[in-house]
Amino acid sequence: MQIIAASPSDIEPAVSCLATAFAADPITGFLLQTGPHYRQRLTQFFSLLIGARLALGMPVLVARDANGIRGGAMGYTTARPEWPKRFMDDWARFEHAVPGLAERMAVYDEIAEKGKPAQPHYYLGVLGLDPALQGRGLGMQLLKSFCERSAADPLSAGVYLETASPSNVRFYERAGFEVSGQGSLGEATLWCLFLRQGTAAA
Repeated sequence: MQIIAASPSDIEPAVSCLATAFAADPITGFLLQTGPHYRQRLTQFFSLLIGARLALGMPVLVARDANGIRGGAMGYTTARPEWPKRFMDDWARFEHAVPGLAERMAVYDEIAEKGKPAQPHYYLGVLGLDPALQGRGLGMQLLKSFCERSAADPLSAGVYLETASPSNVRFYERAGFEVSGQGSLGEATLWCLFLRQGTAAA
C-alpha cells in the first residue's frame, strides 16, 4: 500500500472511497442529514473539500494499491487560507441546497472552536478508508503520514481533529491524542482531540 500526496486525477476515486467510508459517520450524518440522496450529498461534500484543499496546496493524502485508492486523509497546515472564489461559490450553492446545513455547521464549529488549541497546529479534517480494509492498520498508516507532516513543521504545535465515533476516540488515543473538548452534535457526541508535538505513539 502506497500513501502519497493526491493529484487532481485522484479526486474522483478518492471522493468515491470517502463517500463509502463515511456512509454511517455521525458527523456527516448530522451535517448532511441521512435519507434520500445522502450519498449524492456526501459525494458533493467531499468533492468540494478535496478540490479546495488541493487548489490551496493543503495536505491531501491517498492510500493506493493495485485496486486503486483505498483511503484518504486531508486537512490544513498551520495556515488557514480562504478557499478560492469558485469553491466558495460552489459551497454557497451546496449549502443552500441542503436545508439547515448552515445552522448545523454553526453548531459543529462552536464545539470545535472551544476544543482546538490556541497555538498554530495542523488540522486533520477527514480520515477515511475502504470499510473492507478496516482493522488492517491502514487507518494508522494514514494518520501517521499526516502527523509526520506536522512534526516536520517547526510552526506546528501538533495535530487537532474531531470525531463523533467512540471507537475512533480510542483509535486516536492509542496514537497519542488527548481529548481537548466535547459537545452534543444532535444525538451524537463530538469529541475534540489534540496530539501535542512530540507525543505520538511509537
